[in-house]
Amino acid sequence: MSAPNTIIGLGALTDHLATVPHLDASRLQLTAEEGAVLQLVGRVERIDQVLARSRLGEPRTIAVLLALRAKGAIVPARVVPRGAPAPVVDAALAEDVDLEPERKREIIELERSLDAMDHFAVLGLKPGAPASEVKQAYYNASRRFHPDRYFGKNLGSFRARMERIFRRLTDAHNVLMQPDKREAYLRANPALAQAERAAAPPPAPPPPPAQPLLTPEPPPVHHASPPRPAPVTPSAASMPPLSPSPGASAAASIPPASRPLSPPPMASAASTIPPPSRPLSPPPGDDDASEARRAERQARLARHPYLARTGRLAELIARGKAAIAKGDWERAYHDFHQVQTLDPKNREVAMLLVKARRGHDAQRATIEVSRGRELERHGDTQAAMAAYRLACSLDDQNAEAAWRAARLGHLLGQDAAEIRVLAQRAVELDENKAEYHLTLGKVLLDVGSKKLAKRAFEDAAKLAPDNAEAKASLKKLRWTF
Repeated sequence: MSAPNTIIGLGALTDHLATVPHLDASRLQLTAEEGAVLQLVGRVERIDQVLARSRLGEPRTIAVLLALRAKGAIVPARVVPRGAPAPVVDAALAEDVDLEPERKREIIELERSLDAMDHFAVLGLKPGAPASEVKQAYYNASRRFHPDRYFGKNLGSFRARMERIFRRLTDAHNVLMQPDKREAYLRANPALAQAERAAAPPPAPPPPPAQPLLTPEPPPVHHASPPRPAPVTPSAASMPPLSPSPGASAAASIPPASRPLSPPPMASAASTIPPPSRPLSPPPGDDDASEARRAERQARLARHPYLARTGRLAELIARGKAAIAKGDWERAYHDFHQVQTLDPKNREVAMLLVKARRGHDAQRATIEVSRGRELERHGDTQAAMAAYRLACSLDDQNAEAAWRAARLGHLLGQDAAEIRVLAQRAVELDENKAEYHLTLGKVLLDVGSKKLAKRAFEDAAKLAPDNAEAKASLKKLRWTF
């Protein structure tokens, strides 16, 4: 059987297909058939040449090409004659994704020039830019090129391009923000080191010498001493007593042993200093200030590179698990893929990534089956068949996709061997559907397996005794005349 002149989702037989540049095949988890067909495509190849060289047969090769197209491994290409000034292959700009043409061109040009750019140029800075400008430039670039900005949109091969750009931006930021790494990088690039020295501001002039402060001497302190009593001489005893002053008479009446000694000169000054007061209790607002300082310290610790990376990984893992619980497989796949990029040795995340990928593929297969039913309802059988084949390639455990592909392929007269495989798969996955057994019986009858066809019709009649088509098929096999 020959393929139609135009294949929905791929193009005409004379059109070209190209492998996405810098494709990471391990991330896509390709099957053996998909890997073999991808090798046939190579850098760029015509569709009819791929179909002719494939050993899988045209229908199966078309299904594999559609699966590769859905996974973003191949894109339609436009080949320009050698004499023309245009590039030979312009596959990236022709890719059908949810991006504006100017945005696509910007991503392509930046990705192609990454290898020739230094860390400053990647961030759009001049050599020698300070750490504050590096931080701001990285923040601005991350908002433009982080793949999560286009969550839920069809990016095709541009997702891998943006991931490569974002990794390059992150590497440049980490090197230029850490003094030791920045110094090593500048030593390895003398031209950048010289440019940084030229861009550095001139050193500030030294401050003038400090003048000694002249501290004025304190004025002398004069201490008043108590009046001394007049000395008593022996000759004074016979003299008539003088009228003493009240203080002198009081001093004379105190015995020498009990008379208090006169204090030293500084005792009167020291006696005027008040005793130290008790420490004041902290004002009511100090508790709030302490709490604010504690929160600030915790925030600074959270911004530490190691702690920030650990916290980011834990946040992504928790968000991915929550997305799995909600059935949001695409969100979970993106989160676990980002964790695996940052921590490739995490085995738990590797298993979760495989689970999210399978769930995402199964979800997409269900969507493709619904799309195929709608196309078939409107009479576009070729597009519906392509949707069913894509659903089968995404999820080989989807019984409805296998049955619908087998039923419609049988009606369109496509390869009987492949249709038989699909019909048999549908019955094995869900043996309680009478229509599955009925389709298998028809396909087996076309390839000449009458005994197996009869058994399939009998199983269909057991599951649905009122099925007129199953009864008629059994009657036709029993009475061959």
